[in-house]
Amino acid sequence: MTRINVDRKTFAARLREVVADEPKAFAYEIGVSLSALYNYLNGRIPNTTVLLRIALHTGRPMEWFLGVDQVSGTLYPGWPNWATGAAPCVAHRATGARAPV
Repeated sequence: MTRINVDRKTFAARLREVVADEPKAFAYEIGVSLSALYNYLNGRIPNTTVLLRIALHTGRPMEWFLGVDQVSGTLYPGWPNWATGAAPCVAHRATGARAPV
C-alpha cells in the first residue's frame, strides 16, 4: 500500500474554505468541540470518523480535504480531480485494477 503524505496546510486551507465564518455552528453540526475544530483549522488532521463527518456535511470527498487530488496523476490515476470537477477516469476498468475506495 502506498503511503500518502498529507499536507497539513492544504487540509487547513480547505477546511477554512468550507467552514467560512461559522466555526461554532460547523463544529456543532459535525459533532466536535469548538476547540477541536480550531485544532483542525490550524492543521491537525482529524481521525477518519471526524473526517468522514466533515466530508458528508460539506459534500466534498475526504480525499479533497487531504489533498489527494494533487497526486492523482501519479498514485491514483483513475481518481477524479476534485478541485476542477473533472470526470473520473475509467482506466481501472480497462486494466483490471481495483477502483479506489
